[in-house]
Amino acid sequence: MQAKMKCSNCGAELSALNVSGGWKPFLIMVPFMLLGFLPLLKLTFLKGDASKDLIVSEIQRRNVDGRLEILGLVTNTGSLTWSSVTIKAEFFDESGAFVDEASEYLRSDFAGNGKEHFKMTIANPTPALNAPGVKMVVKVVSGHTSPF
Repeated sequence: MQAKMKCSNCGAELSALNVSGGWKPFLIMVPFMLLGFLPLLKLTFLKGDASKDLIVSEIQRRNVDGRLEILGLVTNTGSLTWSSVTIKAEFFDESGAFVDEASEYLRSDFAGNGKEHFKMTIANPTPALNAPGVKMVVKVVSGHTSPF
């Protein structure tokens, strides 16, 4: 069975219908298609890296009422605003062997080219964390930013 159409003006049957627009309409659509993919590119490839933009400095540690407090400053060297940042403190003994770790979730926003202080509290530190010669490394592990 072959589909047939009738001309609305003269009533003649049409057995073949060709629709072509050429290549010019396609060239007009290409920029709009690329513009539509821009949000997808921002979500996947151009989202930034919190561990590269956020730098921890001015680290201090102190013992207060049986708790270990770690104070520091996070500097945002990038232009993106970061939120939901997680920092991690790793402890190593004198020989460089891993002893323990702790992490803290920071709820504040870190504006582009801004600085923010933080305090991490370890409620019941093991005696190995307070031993002499224990080295502490504090770094940013993760964070979220809005691509738009």
